[in-house]
Amino acid sequence: MKRVGLEQILRDLHDIDPEIKKMAAKAILREPSCSGQLVASILKDADKPTAAALYDTLFDDENDYTAVFFDATADPDPRVRRQAIRYLFRRGSFTAEDGLRWLRDNDPYVRRRVIGYLFWINDRSAIDSVVRLVLDDPDPMVRKDALRLVGIWGGRKDVQHVVQALDDSSVEVRIQAIRTMKRLTGEDFGEPLGVSDDEFEWIIAKWQGWWELMKERM
Repeated sequence: MKRVGLEQILRDLHDIDPEIKKMAAKAILREPSCSGQLVASILKDADKPTAAALYDTLFDDENDYTAVFFDATADPDPRVRRQAIRYLFRRGSFTAEDGLRWLRDNDPYVRRRVIGYLFWINDRSAIDSVVRLVLDDPDPMVRKDALRLVGIWGGRKDVQHVVQALDDSSVEVRIQAIRTMKRLTGEDFGEPLGVSDDEFEWIIAKWQGWWELMKERM
């Protein structure tokens, strides 16, 4: 069987048929001349469908393309950035230092993924940045995830920030704030899930009242 040359593979990679794209992406990786540098040069000028096919193929390949995916963390497409950070985590190349930078990503799903990975690498140097997300992040699910991590990593010094989340516009965030307060303080004014609106507000008020008393003793 005649071997398909690299030039033909590259043409097929830009075919409008997604199946041909996928086959071409796999063929590139089988090329003896294939390297991370070659892949990076192809991605540099690739359109979105072509880049997606190539990233998906690289993601599942047994060879190490850490450098390619690290560059992809700055890609304009948030889907690519999410995939890149996931790849780096899987390869053991996710660091807290990089995670702190990615916490400023404009995609909330990227920020949520980074919070989860920071937990798994158990580097608590990121705690101050995670606490700031509790107060400042525009996405309620990011605030909720940040609160959950503060409940695991934080201490009494972080209560002053968590208590502000009791007034959050999202009910889910307020519920998580209560649970985080429980973990950080050891106090308990009731389980917020499944209660009536009046009971829920009573629990919030008890926590806020407790905090006012605590502030006077500090």
